[in-house]
Amino acid sequence: MTSGVFPPHIKTPRDAFDHLPVWAERFGGLVRDGVTMYERPMGILRVKEFHIDFPNVDTVLTVALSFDTGLNSVFYKFDLRHGDGTLLWREDCHEGHEHEHGGPCHLHIGPQENHRATAPPSTLETVAHRVLATHLSID
Repeated sequence: MTSGVFPPHIKTPRDAFDHLPVWAERFGGLVRDGVTMYERPMGILRVKEFHIDFPNVDTVLTVALSFDTGLNSVFYKFDLRHGDGTLLWREDCHEGHEHEHGGPCHLHIGPQENHRATAPPSTLETVAHRVLATHLSID
């Protein structure tokens, strides 16, 4: 389990759910398909995969995450791609690569899907910064 992805002022799962569309808008994104959250077994809350469009730079950020009632992350995926589907990067935290990266968190560096690097746990703030930095580098 990693630490929380949400900012410190977010205290409840409901706050977390309500914060996601606001977060997307704050760094220029448009939530395409809405945000849906449901409870999984053992009190795990899952935010169903949703998309944030950035039409000015023709990119899409796909977001999916799971966390416990204390807002500690158990899974996340932040996947930024060009409009044509080419991977720019993806920040993941899931089981399966711990032996390679010293833990469940890692970064896929595009355009190849399997080019992975060790990464610290992400937060919504660090993801927003990475998206903005990537957009500034796109010609």
